[in-house]
Amino acid sequence: MTPTIAGENVALRPIIPDDYPLLVKWTLDPDVGRFLDGDYPRSLADCPAWHQKIRSDRHRQVFGIELLNGLLIGDIELDHIAWRSGDGELRVRIGEKAQWGKGYGSEAVTLLLAYAFGSLNLRRVYLRVFAANERAVRCYRRVGFRQEGFLVRRTGESDRREVILMRMWRKEFLRRHPERARAS
Repeated sequence: MTPTIAGENVALRPIIPDDYPLLVKWTLDPDVGRFLDGDYPRSLADCPAWHQKIRSDRHRQVFGIELLNGLLIGDIELDHIAWRSGDGELRVRIGEKAQWGKGYGSEAVTLLLAYAFGSLNLRRVYLRVFAANERAVRCYRRVGFRQEGFLVRRTGESDRREVILMRMWRKEFLRRHPERARAS
């Protein structure tokens, strides 16, 4: 069972069927979706199979990001968890645009990292972010991620998207967030 992880302003909690309409709404929203790169349900009919798939995948953990007043504002996940090497890939989206720029993404990422490095005993969390997604890049740097590399994705003759590869090691996280050493 996936735990609930509470922070100062947000909590990470398991996805439930009541969340399906918002998940689909965010996936279909062009402002939210333009930087998405992942497996998200595109219709309500897709949701039960998607939900079952993520719940049964031992290499993936998905959480809803909820304000402490109960409003679901986004989701966050660790994917491609490699238990032997201790690696996992982070993805996050704040789907409720009215909640952008309030620091909730940074807090959710910090909570997930504390869980990943503490409870899951991972050694490294990495991510890929489109360079044009400046809000996300700032969030990740604020939390302490460092750039590890860069690549270019081409989806057509003239379409080019630059991707920044970032990572965080457990020791870096605990050095930057010593209060999390006890909490994780």
